[in-house]
Amino acid sequence: MKLSGIFRLLLFLVIVVSFNSTVYSQDDLYIPLNIKKAYDNGTRNKDGSPGPNYWQNSSDYKISVEIGFKEKILYGSETINYHNNSPDTLKMLVIRLYQNIFKKGSARDFPANEKAINDGVIISKMMVRGENTDSLEDVKIDRRGTNMYIELDDPVPPGKQIQLAFDWNFIIPHEMNLRMGTYDSTSFFIGYWYPQIAVYDDIDGWDKNQYGGQQEFYNDFSNYEVEVKVPNTFSVWATGIFQNPSEVLSPDILERYNSAHNSVDVVKIVTQEDIDAGSIYNNANEFNVWIFRAENVTDFAFALSDHYLWDGVSTVVDSTTNRKVYIQAVYKAQSKSFYDVAEIAKQAIEYLSFEMPAVPFPYPNLTVFNGSGGMEYPMMVNEGSAKFLAGTVGVTSHEITHAYFPFYMGINERKYAFMDEGWAVMLPYDFQERMAENNFPRKREAFLYERIAGTERDVPLIVPSMYLKGVAYRTSAYSRPANAYDFLRKMLGDKLFLNAMHEYMDRWHGKHPIPYDFYFTFNDVAGKSLNWYWKPWFFDFAYPDLSISEVVINGNNLNVKVQKNGTIPVPVKLTFIYADSSQAEIYRDASVWASGNKNIIITEKTDKTIDKIILGDAQIPDLNSDGTIYIVEQKNGN
Repeated sequence: MKLSGIFRLLLFLVIVVSFNSTVYSQDDLYIPLNIKKAYDNGTRNKDGSPGPNYWQNSSDYKISVEIGFKEKILYGSETINYHNNSPDTLKMLVIRLYQNIFKKGSARDFPANEKAINDGVIISKMMVRGENTDSLEDVKIDRRGTNMYIELDDPVPPGKQIQLAFDWNFIIPHEMNLRMGTYDSTSFFIGYWYPQIAVYDDIDGWDKNQYGGQQEFYNDFSNYEVEVKVPNTFSVWATGIFQNPSEVLSPDILERYNSAHNSVDVVKIVTQEDIDAGSIYNNANEFNVWIFRAENVTDFAFALSDHYLWDGVSTVVDSTTNRKVYIQAVYKAQSKSFYDVAEIAKQAIEYLSFEMPAVPFPYPNLTVFNGSGGMEYPMMVNEGSAKFLAGTVGVTSHEITHAYFPFYMGINERKYAFMDEGWAVMLPYDFQERMAENNFPRKREAFLYERIAGTERDVPLIVPSMYLKGVAYRTSAYSRPANAYDFLRKMLGDKLFLNAMHEYMDRWHGKHPIPYDFYFTFNDVAGKSLNWYWKPWFFDFAYPDLSISEVVINGNNLNVKVQKNGTIPVPVKLTFIYADSSQAEIYRDASVWASGNKNIIITEKTDKTIDKIILGDAQIPDLNSDGTIYIVEQKNGN
């Protein structure tokens, strides 16, 4: 009996240890209290999956909009049905008024052109539950910066909805185009433009962060029906599916538009000759109304012009279902770099769908608009002209990759920019290198990280992005995570990396993942803890620094000791330069540092005389070049 009791105790301990190992010591990583609460509430699981009590809210938007071209003012009218799917009774609503960023007195992340300062968003009518707020005593309104707070004496219970309505207007930026604005007298890209209900989630409750111009999206998945009224000489391109092309396009243009939806070759839908002839649109009335509908997307943007060229093409993105995506590029005739953008965008979408991340492009269409810079919206890209092909390929593929992160995945990039920008940098690396000569994105990002690494501006990625500015923000959002993700891919190998990526995306698309959902899902799929990798790359003040500390020649064996002086784990690459000018390379991925060791020994077997050993290359960031080149001293007689 006593022996049996001991056996049962040992068996119990084995089971407990085995169970604990299945969550791979997730508590090794620092978890803030507000996130621990989510695990306690069952909205998230420590294996990285959504919990049994996971929830998120949503809205249905119906918007009508038109542009006052002379004064460059947008006039909008909308109704919103907001669905409270949370377990909480909502006593307050938070509304975003993004264009208040240009309102006098608003806080901004960078100086604004004085000519761009205006009165912000003017709300001419607001209704709650069908009643004008001017006559409601149980609704209190407080406007602060880019947020408007509506306090409700009659709150919104769990499982219920509330209807809001707004009429508003604002001056479309033309002195300072911040991700949207005026690109010539009759060409506009419109984003960050409508009163939008902020996210209420299981981590922070209401997202009350102000829009200062640097941080970008965190939006719920919602449905949109949008009508854009324009003169009959204008085209409109937008998020969602174009509902009434036969009502606004002339028969010839409509035929080309429809043809492009089934063509693997680029179709010139609107040419300069068409613009000169003025036979593009239905001109029976002075104005046309372009109608778009989008379901389960995180935002809506649109663009318009009366003189842009218009190309269209289609491609299959899912070989199982043969689902197609329609792609279009719209641009100024003088923007020569845009003549190939439709084809570049098509090939980028094929790459993303079948190679990396090898997930079918999640939306039915995509438009690349010739505006400025590079800015993503669901199914829309605002992109400036480039001088070189590498620039066009780089910006186009980067912005298209955002279709997955943040839009498909519902990322809170206001708080965790590395969860979307880092992926949008890293995932198209291979495509960018293949499509344009003299394009070295890995070298570029290694350099950009290396020049900041280890300084006070290099902060742990887990520090919320809204607390960062300038170079600190860009390093945290772009270069440091891009390097971390690329080395992770090389360490796991493409098969395991893609298996983990697909599981992460399957679990969380259409939801709101946080960094821990990513870390824990990869641990789960890998079948082992990768916390040794997550911690220095994402949680620590740390930097990469390797050196050759010792070289021992023993016959034909050359033993090279590589020391890790920094704490960030990076791959080890050794290049051996022989006396006959030949070379040999040895590469070890970052897993060589998994045990916490500070050095490794790499052996090269050769009967040749060796002159020099080089540690690292331009694709591996290394803070200190001292000790990365070792000159082999030859003995007399050699």
